[in-house]
Amino acid sequence: MIRFYMLKDKNTSLSKELFLSLLKKNKIIPSKFHYDYKGSKYFEKITKTKEYYITRIEKNILKKIAKEIDFIFGENLTFVEFGSGSTEKISILINKNVKYYIPLDISLDFIKKSSKKLLKLFPYLKIIPKYCDYINYINLPKNTTNTKIGFFLGSSIGNFYNRQEKIFLKNAKKTLGKNNFIFVGVDLIKKVETLEGAYNDKKKFTEKFNLNLLNVINKKLKIKIKLKDFKYISTYNKKKKCMENFIISKKNQSFDFKNKKIYFKKSEKIQTEISKKFTILKFKSVIKATGWKLKKYWTDPKKYYVVFLLES
Repeated sequence: MIRFYMLKDKNTSLSKELFLSLLKKNKIIPSKFHYDYKGSKYFEKITKTKEYYITRIEKNILKKIAKEIDFIFGENLTFVEFGSGSTEKISILINKNVKYYIPLDISLDFIKKSSKKLLKLFPYLKIIPKYCDYINYINLPKNTTNTKIGFFLGSSIGNFYNRQEKIFLKNAKKTLGKNNFIFVGVDLIKKVETLEGAYNDKKKFTEKFNLNLLNVINKKLKIKIKLKDFKYISTYNKKKKCMENFIISKKNQSFDFKNKKIYFKKSEKIQTEISKKFTILKFKSVIKATGWKLKKYWTDPKKYYVVFLLES
């Protein structure tokens, strides 16, 4: 069974947010805008590349967690996934003790299709997709189970600007309520060549994924930016300890939107994504600052990646 929830005026507020980000001198597009249907499909392809180690390692860790999940949580569970995407990872963890699954995502088409796909794998599961900006507090559907377990995987916690990861974790704590849990996937600091390779794959899926943001802008603002007039770069910022992705305008260009002009100068960088890298100690400080308690964490033999389990 699938019950679908959609927030009113969602597209209008997102269009306004996107437009305002393009008016600034230092243009930064929030990474959530990557995930329209086409962007989500490109990201699926990225996760299967040789260079992108994150998904591969995280899945192996989740397989370990799957063996412990009944022992940790018991029966009658509700899974809540923030930024659910393809639901490929969550399917590793779902079993008969999971009664409800609530995927939260910004991509309307993708959340519908992935929910239907998951229901075929688990026909007994009650799926309640919610189309929303999951960074904020979310009023979850009622009449589920008392024990709610959140998931924020794929190192998405590293994609926030200006320490917004702390705001997200505080809001997720309110969303899930007292005496509940969240799993958070965190990418660790490692060799620069490994990091830069992951965001510059040979098949150029990451480049297409970032340039697709221009399609999102065109659709939401009803303008006509040409992808060929931009190029993509990604480098590691050692000082900030993060990967930084940009699209760069190849020429001076401007576009009209609601009696205002959006300008892109030649060689101007538009930041499309960051991916912060942590140490275990550093992320423990983030946990403490947001009011969560660390229950347990799992890592891989190379210590490339960690999945933390937090308790509210």
